[in-house]
Amino acid sequence: MSRSPLRLAAGLLAALTLATATSAFAALTITNTSSYIGGGRWAWKVFVDADAETLQRIKCVEYTLHPTFPDPVRRVCNQAKTRFALSTNGWGTFTIKVRIEYRDGRSDLREHQLVFTQEPAKTPLSLEARNWAREIEPGWWEWGVHLAGPAADLEHVRCVEYTLHPTFPNPVRMVCSRADRFLLTARGWGTFDLKIKVLLKDGSMYPMTHSLKFR
Repeated sequence: MSRSPLRLAAGLLAALTLATATSAFAALTITNTSSYIGGGRWAWKVFVDADAETLQRIKCVEYTLHPTFPDPVRRVCNQAKTRFALSTNGWGTFTIKVRIEYRDGRSDLREHQLVFTQEPAKTPLSLEARNWAREIEPGWWEWGVHLAGPAADLEHVRCVEYTLHPTFPNPVRMVCSRADRFLLTARGWGTFDLKIKVLLKDGSMYPMTHSLKFR
């Protein structure tokens, strides 16, 4: 028995609606940005990446974070302008479960693997690390390391993270004082290579290595 024209049209409309919804789902992705803030921790933001029309169809986005977070289930509603962004910070990556709730009652379940990547310095900077050292007793040295460069370049720096030899107590040390050019002082008997992360005010990072010298 053949279908009536009305039933056939209704079926085509339903198929078209489903195809449109499926296409919208396919075009929507979850992504994140991140910025290293020091001490092994990262500031990060996760959000829905979609066109403006699709974002307006969304009512709420529910993010389920790692259970070690306080209040790991977090909802962001009616925030199309921010792309339903959620911002927080932490030290490790994990899989975020995402539930997207549309205004027409539909929902979409996604997963997003949190990724930490650091933007390089956006502006070339003429910065380097220098150190001084003085022997305070045979075989035992006091030393200091600091940034050197034009004042305009130093103005871009927020903090400097120095990673010392692992034999030091608390080998990862943060210095945020620009007054003395982000000087770090310590004492020891041997030289080594310091790993340095220059954290800039715009959220980017300028990495460098400095070979400690005793003279």
